[in-house]
Amino acid sequence: MSFFNTTHALQHVTPIPAGSTPEKSIQLLQGHEFFIQCDPHMIKYEGMDTPTEPAPTLPTDRGVTAVAAPKCYEVTDKVHALPAGLWDSDVISTYEFINIERGVFVRIRSPLNTMMETVWEIRQTEDGGSELVEDVLIKCSRLLSGVVKTTCEAGWKGIHEKMVAKMAQL
Repeated sequence: MSFFNTTHALQHVTPIPAGSTPEKSIQLLQGHEFFIQCDPHMIKYEGMDTPTEPAPTLPTDRGVTAVAAPKCYEVTDKVHALPAGLWDSDVISTYEFINIERGVFVRIRSPLNTMMETVWEIRQTEDGGSELVEDVLIKCSRLLSGVVKTTCEAGWKGIHEKMVAKMAQL
């Protein structure tokens, strides 16, 4: 890793309501379009051909196994670079989805060499319940790291709320 780049690891965990089965919650996570629609910054998206350079693959150090071929989408987000909408920007990113045994792996490739790799899983708790676990690895320029990390930290609760609310309906 270069001196100008950095990495941040984040984890967010939310309990899943009793009565939601892990199997149905996993199926929901593996529904890519629902997943994209939970993004509060998304203004549009469309499916795209799976790229070959680089081809979507799972990282070897995350301890997950693919259960389906990758699917990719082009997603446009409205990013607020300054408060009060003083400087907003449309950011077009490539989202790579690879379904895994207990959820989905998502790699987001954004401009300026910004990449987020996230494992979203449904895990059993010691008391027999389930929880939604989001393990994020952010890789980006040191100059952008504050904005990217702050955006992740500011938005995760709303995303989890949408997902868990839908899981409670299953």
